[in-house]
Amino acid sequence: MNSLELLQRADRRLIDLTGVLGGDDLDLASPCSAWNVRSLLSHTVASIDAFAAALDGGAGPTEQELFSGVDILGTDPLAVVERSVERSQRAWATVTDWQQSVATVLGEMPAEQAIGIITYSTLVHSWDLAVAVGRPVEFDEAEAELAEAVGTQLVPPLRQQELFGTEVETGAAATPTQRVVAFAGRNPL
Repeated sequence: MNSLELLQRADRRLIDLTGVLGGDDLDLASPCSAWNVRSLLSHTVASIDAFAAALDGGAGPTEQELFSGVDILGTDPLAVVERSVERSQRAWATVTDWQQSVATVLGEMPAEQAIGIITYSTLVHSWDLAVAVGRPVEFDEAEAELAEAVGTQLVPPLRQQELFGTEVETGAAATPTQRVVAFAGRNPL
């Protein structure tokens, strides 16, 4: 499975989960301790827009806006998520050289690394959203493999900036999904 297909699947899960949200669900606590569902989903959409902007040259959030959790969902979160995902999918579909450098909000990097980061972000935050609304999800083998590979590179430096919590200990019987989210500082159990 290629990187674009993994991103498309992660985006589809995010849309499906957003589609089941009721009005009160946006106020629920999320596994990201400082954020409720609304701020978590706002951050997720801002991340998608930030990486799309690196490719399409359109507007995107600053690093400060990206990590603020400020509400960008308005009264129709599903429409906002769908618009953001559609923009992202259009932008990523234009990539023909996965080694081309792109200027992301996190710095210059090859397109292949950038799509891995946004896929990781969407996977982990979809898990957060699913847990918050009582609809837990499991990553398949390809998703877990990508998330483990990207997470080991991305999370440690961001943990120093307090953007990820301390890794949660899991037992030997932990599923791949549990290992991924535990490394990202979430309690998977």
